[in-house]
Amino acid sequence: MKIKAETFLNTKKKITSKKIFITGSDESLIFYTKQFVINSFKKENFFIDTSGIYNSGVVGNLFSEKKTLFILDDINKNDISELQELESCSVLAISLNGKKANLIKSALTKLKDWLIIECYTLNRKTKQIVLKSFVEDNKISLSNDVFWYVVENFDNNFVVFVKQLELLLLFNNKIDSIADIEKITFVENKIEINKIFFNIFNSNNFLTEVFIKNMNSVSDFYSFLGSIKLYLGIISESHNKESALTKFPKYLFAEKDVFLKIYSKLNKEKLAKIYKIFSRAEVLARKNSNLYSVIGLRFFLNLKKIITS
Repeated sequence: MKIKAETFLNTKKKITSKKIFITGSDESLIFYTKQFVINSFKKENFFIDTSGIYNSGVVGNLFSEKKTLFILDDINKNDISELQELESCSVLAISLNGKKANLIKSALTKLKDWLIIECYTLNRKTKQIVLKSFVEDNKISLSNDVFWYVVENFDNNFVVFVKQLELLLLFNNKIDSIADIEKITFVENKIEINKIFFNIFNSNNFLTEVFIKNMNSVSDFYSFLGSIKLYLGIISESHNKESALTKFPKYLFAEKDVFLKIYSKLNKEKLAKIYKIFSRAEVLARKNSNLYSVIGLRFFLNLKKIITS
């Protein structure tokens, strides 16, 4: 069965699937969903095996007090038949979008006992679903204007979007005007990870301090990368400053001048270099997730070097 990650995360039901495959293009959402699943299995007294290797000797049986959930960050189509034969096996497999992931997803879709969770950037419809669920769960009231302002102006990255919604709880239980939301996003501009990029013209010491202070988890690291990917996408797709500004998120109004300065500094050659170090940072983080802070800081400082050169 296939399900969107945002729908899966909003479901209050217990996870019943023993075999789960997470895929998609939004890396921060993939990691967020992965941790959600792991925590859910931990609550059911599962041992979490992160070795990346399936070991039938520690699967357990019907009489085991503690069963095992195997985390497979690298799965091939040929592995599926072997896993299918092991009825007592609980598996969480993860694969980013690509030809390999598509082949695996296509094969798993035909199997009834696999849950496939798809992680993609939010669109207008899915943001409405997440927002409605958040409002109901936290018993807050938004006017119609405020509701649609949030849908249209808050981030399309799920992890960032949820963090922005959590800021609504700092205000009060009833928000009637867009002016109130703008006050909230002004506070958010000071503390959100996706604003770190706009300090790029400050000293390396300042950037290091800001980065270390705000980067507290791998999820934060991927949120940081996701925000930069968004801004670079706007710049690379825009033929002039006016075009870039029309695509630039309105809630980032306070960062507009810095964004335009960055735009004026970049060209195709620099963008190519940035995308190269971006891909390298993603690969390194996937292989060494415990070093996310070091990898992220090195990427950030190299990014500044390219932009300001």
